Amino acid sequence: MPEGASSALQEFEVIEADDALHDFGGAHGGKGHDFAAFWVIQRVTELEQAKLTDYLFVCEYMQDVAEFDSCTAPTSVQLYQLKKKEDGYWTPLTLTGQSGKAKNPKSDKPIWKLLRHVRTVKNTQSRGAFITNAKFDVALATGQSSVNDTRISLDKLDEEHAIKLKAAIATAEGVSPDEIDLSTVELRSEAIAINDMQRHANGVMLDFLSTVAPEHAGQAASLVDTLYVQLKKTARRTEKCANWDEIVGRRGFTRARFQKAVEDLKTIPDRASARTKLFDKISKDWRNGDCIRAMNALTRCAREKVLVGEASRWNTKDVLRHMFEVADAQAWSDQQRFETACVLLTDERCDLSLDEIRALSIFEMTEWDLSQIPA
Repeated sequence: MPEGASSALQEFEVIEADDALHDFGGAHGGKGHDFAAFWVIQRVTELEQAKLTDYLFVCEYMQDVAEFDSCTAPTSVQLYQLKKKEDGYWTPLTLTGQSGKAKNPKSDKPIWKLLRHVRTVKNTQSRGAFITNAKFDVALATGQSSVNDTRISLDKLDEEHAIKLKAAIATAEGVSPDEIDLSTVELRSEAIAINDMQRHANGVMLDFLSTVAPEHAGQAASLVDTLYVQLKKTARRTEKCANWDEIVGRRGFTRARFQKAVEDLKTIPDRASARTKLFDKISKDWRNGDCIRAMNALTRCAREKVLVGEASRWNTKDVLRHMFEVADAQAWSDQQRFETACVLLTDERCDLSLDEIRALSIFEMTEWDLSQIPA
């Protein structure tokens, strides 16, 4: 236990003040911080789906991210070290410094630091996880291959590596190796596309909102943007906080903040309903098969616009903007706007089918109309 700490909150305050108890950052710089921010967004959706009543994330506290089970009276903390890897596997050499010949771990390696930090916390339950996009090639006690395992607890490592790791930690702390519980830290490989983390986060949020608030699923990208900005802002505030309330207020991301961000979506028009209403109006005299194909195309268009943005195949390159301005000035009917949009897009986007042209016209008409609503 850090000296001078008699309660959980006091312990976390003492840890906050001690630079020796923090290890974060790395060679990836901004990209590494992006990895942490987008991973936290994904983790928040998991906690929400698990229906937790409270949680708190603090970036760059002891490790890259600390997750507490409460923002007022925490009883547990999870410490996360997040590392991107462009290619190859994580091995004992890169994780603990243990090579084939030398099984002694090194104190500058990530797993050593993570395990030491987990053991620093005494007044609450503490666990740790090494999170990465890559796989692990480590020797297991079972003798089986680890490369397809997404979660590996350190106590599942082969005996030779585990014994040396426990002995080294015990020597550093002046305790018996039997007191070192390797099961408190695990290795995790998670499916995160490091070259397009935002698109991955958009997809995770789209699935989440489709379940809990389907009327706002089309706003998944906007919600991710909002959360990303908030998390980056708190992560930059690494100045020391004097007490727990300051840690939460200055550097914390709470469940209340996430719920407010979701609640704020309700002040934004429901894009999906607006598209469906316009589609029903435009397609009222179409054949049923034409309606089904065009609606399927509209659904794909809306989803890919969220996941990929203007880089998707549905990009109109502002070809309709001038027409919309003229249509508003001259009070065109929706049918006239739709037919003109289809003509313009057919000339510009010969790669799209008729159903896709119709879908894209309705999508862009809806987006334009919503953009004209005063804030």
